[in-house]
Amino acid sequence: MVNKLEELNERNTLNHRNIVKYVKHVFDELDLKVRRFREETAIKAAHHAKPDLEEEKLFYNNIHHMKTLLIDVLERTTEDLEHMGDKNWNKNFKDGVNA
Repeated sequence: MVNKLEELNERNTLNHRNIVKYVKHVFDELDLKVRRFREETAIKAAHHAKPDLEEEKLFYNNIHHMKTLLIDVLERTTEDLEHMGDKNWNKNFKDGVNA
């Protein structure tokens, strides 16, 4: 996903790279949340608490789905920005994008 972010950063002009930076910041926060979750799980394991494998699986799946959704929306937004002014382009978002 990091490679995809770098690719989208290159595709966006200087004026629109802030949206990529925003998504990177959200990814960093999600990674921090994962790190904290792992630390909490390790602390519980140190106290001989049995881990809830379903909870862990759900947590990691949710994080993955959030990152995938963010990349998808960013990619569609980038496409709209690239085709701004093209009257033959079918917009990904009804409200469009502004420069």
